[in-house]
Amino acid sequence: MKFSASHAIIAVMAVIIAVLSWTLIYFARDELRGGPAGHEDEIQTRSAAGIDAGRAVVRVPIESQKASGIATQLLKAGKSDAATEVYGMVMNLQPLAELRGRYLAAAAEARALRVGVAAAESEYQRMEMLHRDDRNVSDQALKLAEARYRTELARQAAAEQGAASIRDAMRSTWGDAITEWAANTGSPMLDALLQQRAFLLQLVLPYDLPKSAARGRILVAPAMARENARLARFIADSPQADPSLPGETYFYVVDGAGFRAGMRVAARVGLGGKPVAGIIVPGQAVVWHAGKAWAYLKQDEQTFARHEVATAEEIDGGWFNSTGFQAGDEVVISGAQLLLSEELKYQIRNENED
Repeated sequence: MKFSASHAIIAVMAVIIAVLSWTLIYFARDELRGGPAGHEDEIQTRSAAGIDAGRAVVRVPIESQKASGIATQLLKAGKSDAATEVYGMVMNLQPLAELRGRYLAAAAEARALRVGVAAAESEYQRMEMLHRDDRNVSDQALKLAEARYRTELARQAAAEQGAASIRDAMRSTWGDAITEWAANTGSPMLDALLQQRAFLLQLVLPYDLPKSAARGRILVAPAMARENARLARFIADSPQADPSLPGETYFYVVDGAGFRAGMRVAARVGLGGKPVAGIIVPGQAVVWHAGKAWAYLKQDEQTFARHEVATAEEIDGGWFNSTGFQAGDEVVISGAQLLLSEELKYQIRNENED
């Protein structure tokens, strides 16, 4: 087979392409291996994670701690009034407003009919007196006056029964106290609720909670914004059950804005008695993982262990924990997220090796 000039040109081009491809791969090898070093979410020098006595730990040299900005703070003892956390929801008042409108209309109709009954009764009594006085009116006229009086009386009774039925419907759903608000046109409390200057809440308290706790000091906040807690005022027992939560239900009123109908709320119910001793875990020390709150405690100069933080009771500056921590423990307040990242990378490496 003879090689022509075109074959020689093709061969040269193939060699050039091969050289260019090799050069591209050579100079791009760092990018292909995972990108630039020194990512801000990585500890600056070598660290190690593992399990120590069943607890996740991360070991970081002192130089790396300084370079990564890891800082700690001593935990302080604190006290909290004995309390428990309960849940509930902001009530939708539209059904109550509709029943109230129907009741007020039926009550107004009954009042108007009472005027007609009084007039018909007066006319019937007058006709009866005339009939007795030498029959100055006919028997037929007397009977007509009586029939009109009986008819007006029956209409009044029907209207009053209709209003009473609507009131009973309100009472069965909302209880006596709120029904009284709705039955009066000048109720300042109901006006505040309907104008959303205040909100009606239903809280579910555990069955084993003392009855007195329902009327004690209760702080309520939206479940997703617990820093906005405010005082709730007890109103009455609630006839309504919460299908999603077991327990006894009670109505409360909270003043101010920030709530919406149907919103889930969390409440801290005081139990009285002696304050409970514990530890305040600073908010800046908490990191979230797998739906739970965690904090890293310093075990020694280079070792940090992850501990779960109870978040049932939030107070100014952090979370109150009655167990799991001790006064004087060193908790990481800066760099906790970096430690968690190192720990998770260690877990991923182990999974890949397996």
